Amino acid sequence: MKKMLSALMLISVIALGACSDDNDKRVVVDESVKTFILDKYPGAVIKDADYERGYLEVEILHDARIKDVLFNSADEWVATSWDVSMMELPAAVPAAVKDAYPDYRIDDADYVVTPLREAYRIEIERGNIEKIIYVSASGEILTE
Repeated sequence: MKKMLSALMLISVIALGACSDDNDKRVVVDESVKTFILDKYPGAVIKDADYERGYLEVEILHDARIKDVLFNSADEWVATSWDVSMMELPAAVPAAVKDAYPDYRIDDADYVVTPLREAYRIEIERGNIEKIIYVSASGEILTE
């Protein structure tokens, strides 16, 4: 048990220190970002960090789920998202999609949390046409 705990602590320290991006440069995760992640997602382990479209994207393992946590250039939290299965969607979500887009099928779903709202990011498709819509847990289409 002690060996497993020590190994987990070592992995956490390495993961929290820095992660490499596509160019093999070390992406250092600032202390403020680490603190935010551990406060918001207790027990989370940082798996990777990279810069995507001007944002720091930190991949964490939290509650047995991989989550992407985004921060702006001031290290302020912007959003967190993670994949959800069709089985995890509240019944109101696919029902709303079917009502609003009867000729489309749901291709993929993510749960997205921002400082202002929580919603499901739904990718829908009809043939070669793909759209992304956001739907609340109650089934309200928020944006297209």
